[in-house]
Amino acid sequence: MKRNLTNNQMKLALFGGALILTSLANNTLAAQRPISDLLSRQGKLCFQLDTNGFIDCAASHYIDNTTSGGCFLFVPPVADYVGWSDPKSVTSAAFDYAGLADAALGGRLGTTIDGSINEIVQNDGSVIVSAVIHTHNALAFAVQGFDFNGPLLFGNRVAEILRGAAPSVGSSSLHVLFRNPAPGAPLPDIEDLLFCRVGDLLLISFIGQANGELANGQPGQLQTTQKGLIATYGKANPHSRVALDAFPAEHILIKATGNVSQNSANTQQ
Repeated sequence: MKRNLTNNQMKLALFGGALILTSLANNTLAAQRPISDLLSRQGKLCFQLDTNGFIDCAASHYIDNTTSGGCFLFVPPVADYVGWSDPKSVTSAAFDYAGLADAALGGRLGTTIDGSINEIVQNDGSVIVSAVIHTHNALAFAVQGFDFNGPLLFGNRVAEILRGAAPSVGSSSLHVLFRNPAPGAPLPDIEDLLFCRVGDLLLISFIGQANGELANGQPGQLQTTQKGLIATYGKANPHSRVALDAFPAEHILIKATGNVSQNSANTQQ
């Protein structure tokens, strides 16, 4: 029953992306590309900070290994990947959708990934890329606040696991829709789209669920649903939810599944 619900939610999230894709495309399919074309670029953007501590996009660049030094890492020692937040509950969550945390752990979690990439040629020769990533046995954790190195509410980060803590894993589905210069051109790190190429990002949606351990050691569950309608942000009716916030859906739910009462371990919007 839970799996059916998740699948239905994902269909709704992907439907929003399909509407945008239909409106932007000229119906000429450039190509289907292997999901490895996108996965091989994740965690490869070497972020640099300016003198104020903000991301310096002009100085940031792609390299093969961002964890060997010289690059800003949001949650060391793992290469950067996108995390999610819920402003109402003041919580943040991360799912290892690209297998970067598993790589830092030497592959011990057995994270598996599949998906699809489609490119639609535009009249100017550029393409609209629609990519879907499905991940299983993905490391998942959640924290209080918006600093992913902050107090844990669910699961553990790679740093804690390397010191002997237990990992919590789950499954996720991510859909991202963006512009790229030409058919077959290198695909971006999704972090690049969110920080430095936000004008090319049209939609991003994410659903994840994991079972594991709460901060008090009891069994629990983490769920997150996120949807960013970047292409319609600012173009919508000024009184609409989307015009006020490019992410009209940002939900993180952490709940007890064992002997602890839900009120003592539940964080939700």
